Amino acid sequence: MNAPDPIASSRARRQFQRAEAYLASGDAAAAALALEATLKEQPGHVPALLKLSALHLMAGRYTPALELTLRAARQTIESPGIALQLIGQLVALGQSPMVLDICSQLPPAMWDSANSLASVAQQLSRIGANRQARAYSLAAIKKDPKHPPSLYMAANIEVFFGEIDFAAELLERALALYPDLVDAHWLLSRLRRPNPAPRIARIEKALTRVAPGEDEAFLAYALHNELHDTRDYPRAWAALERACRAKRSRLNYDDARDAELFARLHEWTAAEIAAAVGTEERSLTPIFVVGMHRSGTTLVERILGGHSQISAAGETYELPTQLRSASGLYRQSVIDIEFVAARARLDYRKIGSNYLAGMRWRSRQRPFVTDKLPSNFLNIGFIAQALPHARIVHVCRDPIDIGLSNLRTLFTTACPYSYDQREFVEYYRRHERLMAHWRALLPDRILDVQYQDVVADPLGQARRMAEFCGLPFEATMIEIERSNDPVATASSVLLRDGIRSDRSRLWSVYAEQMRPLVEAFS
Repeated sequence: MNAPDPIASSRARRQFQRAEAYLASGDAAAAALALEATLKEQPGHVPALLKLSALHLMAGRYTPALELTLRAARQTIESPGIALQLIGQLVALGQSPMVLDICSQLPPAMWDSANSLASVAQQLSRIGANRQARAYSLAAIKKDPKHPPSLYMAANIEVFFGEIDFAAELLERALALYPDLVDAHWLLSRLRRPNPAPRIARIEKALTRVAPGEDEAFLAYALHNELHDTRDYPRAWAALERACRAKRSRLNYDDARDAELFARLHEWTAAEIAAAVGTEERSLTPIFVVGMHRSGTTLVERILGGHSQISAAGETYELPTQLRSASGLYRQSVIDIEFVAARARLDYRKIGSNYLAGMRWRSRQRPFVTDKLPSNFLNIGFIAQALPHARIVHVCRDPIDIGLSNLRTLFTTACPYSYDQREFVEYYRRHERLMAHWRALLPDRILDVQYQDVVADPLGQARRMAEFCGLPFEATMIEIERSNDPVATASSVLLRDGIRSDRSRLWSVYAEQMRPLVEAFS
């Protein structure tokens, strides 16, 4: 191997410093040119490869971003910080098998700090590798028991595994160290702990210290949750309104663009689905569980995952990853108008095969695997063409129940329509019209499951779903409280109680305040 050229290395260092200065000033175009100059002098410069990859993603270019990141992954990683950047970029690009491979080579004992360990745990959790994430999060709090972000991350993952008491203890430790850790207040408020009065006072005090926006939303949601559990509904609603306003103010939701997207999806025809050549591989059968967020998709997946031949993978972004890869476009959303416009030129066989390859580790060597990303209802046309053997279970629920649950849920970037009643109503109606369109095109590929039927007759509905998937019925499917699989959704706490029949018409205590939504669906 040739020794590095010291002159080229020096030039590369200067170019990289220029790139960082341009990035700090917000000049992405100049930064990209400086990064390209860095790589001309030193092609294996990992920080430059990763920063240039990130700039391509920001510009919506998936293919060059992936190529640069794969180049970085082939180089020697010289520090934990660079390893974290590489893992983060691979997660953004949907390369979960590579993330798992890197983490297997860099187990918790090899990381330098609690912060690094907590960051790895967060990235592993983002791809659904929550068992691995748990090992890193516990190692983080062992390395530094007084690191609030590590305590929060460990608590978050323990909630996924149903360890509610331990999670609450970790959150209280974090808040004792840093009282303004807003996401810790929010997570603790979801755990339904006794004696809420001190927590309510603590949240109200924290609210006096935060600026308007994201932190305010976390705390206002926390206050709403605690007040709702005490049945102080007038104050709970006031807190919820404040939370929704704060979150909505941080979002750039474009209702007109959503309307255009749905209109383009309605252009899909049965002829183009029939003409598509999807994957011929049948060793793994995906079961897509779709619907509106908060419609009961987690409960349905939990029942399906109780079957001995089905692995419950949770909410994955594997299909959007393959659409990005096939189109060469990067968008943060699950689907985009440009993906739909590009659909005629996509290689559906490759999309399907790559999707199954990406889901393989999640299947745990079982022949069926669920993919419970609710908003994949938008992608049913792509699913039908790329994965002709996939099954699609669509979960339906009373729209007013869904509406309240949406209002009461603090999402990350999903569901930007969910913080305003009128915006929710319009989105729900578009969803219903689109599902009618998909049913007309695919009458035998979609099974509608009513949430209320599931809680009223879980055995009957479990049998119905098993038969739809071509599997023998197993009565243990409904014993969801016995599963030790992690639940990484907003339903993670409630589902530990088993199948509950008391989750309907919760909106009645807010009927007056929810008049726009109630009148729309009554």
